[in-house]
Amino acid sequence: MLKALQAGRALAAISVTAFHLSIAMGLARYGGNAAFSDYTSMGHHGVDFFFVLSGFIILFAHVDDIGRPECWRDYFLKRFVRLFPIYWLYSLPFVLLLLLGFGTDAKLPTEPLDWLTNLTLIRFNNALPILPPSWTLFHEIGFYAVFSLLIVRRSLGIAAFVVFIAGCLIHYNYPGPDDRTPLNVYTASYNLYFLFGMGAYWLYAKGGKGIAELLLGLVLFSYSVWGERLPYHLTPLLLACSFALLLAAVAKLEQSGRLHVPGILLHIGNASYTIYLIHEALEGLLLKMVIRSGIYGAIGAHASYLLVLAGVIALGCLAYLLVERPVLNFLRRRLLAGRNKARAAALAPSG
Repeated sequence: MLKALQAGRALAAISVTAFHLSIAMGLARYGGNAAFSDYTSMGHHGVDFFFVLSGFIILFAHVDDIGRPECWRDYFLKRFVRLFPIYWLYSLPFVLLLLLGFGTDAKLPTEPLDWLTNLTLIRFNNALPILPPSWTLFHEIGFYAVFSLLIVRRSLGIAAFVVFIAGCLIHYNYPGPDDRTPLNVYTASYNLYFLFGMGAYWLYAKGGKGIAELLLGLVLFSYSVWGERLPYHLTPLLLACSFALLLAAVAKLEQSGRLHVPGILLHIGNASYTIYLIHEALEGLLLKMVIRSGIYGAIGAHASYLLVLAGVIALGCLAYLLVERPVLNFLRRRLLAGRNKARAAALAPSG
């Protein structure tokens, strides 16, 4: 895995965490002071970057599997192991806490179809997710499903992507928390961001120094954030395009040895999935602790913000080391190691 990708994950996780922390601290129960909100207001774009990055990573990891149906099972197992066990593990204590009466805004599903939607990460209705940040995973699963058809048969996958893109363009929408119906989610404009990520991989695979992509990406990013809004709500797509160009650029710069990624970003990048899933719960917990302990009153909102932000990132990294990494290593040994050996033996030349 390219180190630049892990650094991108780290920065996206930090930006989303910082964005939500400012919002949380603006609530009356957490002091009513949205600390650093002027600086973190764009942090939600970290989610957009995650979508673009995912498109890059999936093509990076599985480009050689396209058109090889015998690879479909391995692809499915790898995607399953990467997403579901950790999601279920973090959802379980959250459900138990809600059953015990803890939590303020979160609510448990009430209908069987709501539970099925949350369990499978497949949109059967517009149920709210148990873990609020997991709304993005429904888009991930949809993209994974379409990409899998490329593995089954290249022409089938291309046709599926054409239909997928057409649906997203025709029903162009950005569903909010209350209107995430199956139609809205699987035709959401967010899904187009995965394609920008695949385009970023194509640029990376073509080679080059990455300077042109870097400069153009910075220009498009600057215009997307600070320029005039484009008509027809196209500015978010321009931002996704800038992310794709920047991603291709840093990947090329790393490959040529001109980019050094700090170790701390690698550690946070490794833990980014855990941080993303549990950061809102950790923020609520730590904010209650600093307020009830008197720390908030003693050091003020902004210092408390920095303390809580550091605590969330640190606890997320710790949870990764204690939960996510051991679970992933165990499942990969049990479910994937044997299959990888068998696949290598089957591909080895005879005689």
